[in-house]
Amino acid sequence: MKTISTILLVAVSYFGYAQHMRHPGGLNYTVSTFLNSPDADVDDALAFDSEGNLYGSNFAGNSVYKITPSGEVSTFVTGLSNPNGLAFDSHDNLYVAEYSGSAIHKYDIEGNLLQTYPIDGFPSGMISAYHSDNVIFTTADFNDEANNMIAELSPDGNINVLHQGAPINLGVGLAYGPGGTLYIGDYLDREIYRLTRNGDLEYVATVPAPDNFVPYLAFIAYAQGYLYGTVYGENKIYRINPRKVDDVEIFAGSTYGDTDGPLSEATFGFPAGIIANRSGNTLYVSEFSGVGNIRKIKRGGGRPCYTRIKLNAYPNPASGQLNIRVESSDADVQLIVYDKMGQKVYEETYETSDNLLISNIDLTGWDSGLYELKVTSGDNQTSRRIVVR
Repeated sequence: MKTISTILLVAVSYFGYAQHMRHPGGLNYTVSTFLNSPDADVDDALAFDSEGNLYGSNFAGNSVYKITPSGEVSTFVTGLSNPNGLAFDSHDNLYVAEYSGSAIHKYDIEGNLLQTYPIDGFPSGMISAYHSDNVIFTTADFNDEANNMIAELSPDGNINVLHQGAPINLGVGLAYGPGGTLYIGDYLDREIYRLTRNGDLEYVATVPAPDNFVPYLAFIAYAQGYLYGTVYGENKIYRINPRKVDDVEIFAGSTYGDTDGPLSEATFGFPAGIIANRSGNTLYVSEFSGVGNIRKIKRGGGRPCYTRIKLNAYPNPASGQLNIRVESSDADVQLIVYDKMGQKVYEETYETSDNLLISNIDLTGWDSGLYELKVTSGDNQTSRRIVVR
């Protein structure tokens, strides 16, 4: 960000202290280096286009890079002043937040500039809107934190402020959970909030960074039921359970480094941008280390293979809350609920614990009537008709 970019550029000489790491769920994750190019320094936000190409910004520089699924890198656009957040619309147009330029730029898939939107402030984090071709962005002004906002930008240039000021000092990280719940990470205070339907912010968790000279929560991502947040100076990635308050654990990292391999042994250098692939089983992490690495955290195999799913959904009819119990050999369980018109009203992907998922769906505000609950795990599916009253 504006006031710490110089600090972070020289911070590669810093080596943090070791901290005991408690890995979630005992799952098999492997860390590898996806990008290590002398010609492309990706140190900030990440975004995928519809073809699976990964785009990364160089906040300490002036460019946005494109990386193919096979790892080939090219310069997508250049000549920017601290490019920060990235977001695609449904036409594969890329929006780029130019932090120091106080503008958001829209480019087509070939990198041609389509439009520039002046922003009152310093645009930082960005994410595609959940149900439209708008984009959600934050502003991050270290000198006037009270005016920092979370806002929605439409293609015609209209800006709708969703929230401004406290309790967030400097919002940067943005991520969507199930049903379009928007989560916001506070860069300075390392707090995470969810934005409610009435525009209020609900506290979720604080990510720790004890006794650190760059204790900032860079970006957040959502995958398979959890939020993931990167903390620069901790050289760590944290996992946050959004269904509880302050349920936070170290997911990856320890001291400064670039060691690949099993998650428990891998090290990172100032992890910054973070994003999950479409299925949620792989995380990509950029590093503000001065060398532009992108690391890849992928969950491995080793799962048993059964032929069916055991599903119990109760009570049925239900009101207020629907309880879910799923037994499956696959580590992923996806829950989707459709209304009687076939419209998707709920979607969530979870990781099982010892092949068992116990969860619930909040039915507050749902219309009375018939719904279909569809459960997918690996190559297997099952469904139940649910009555909400």
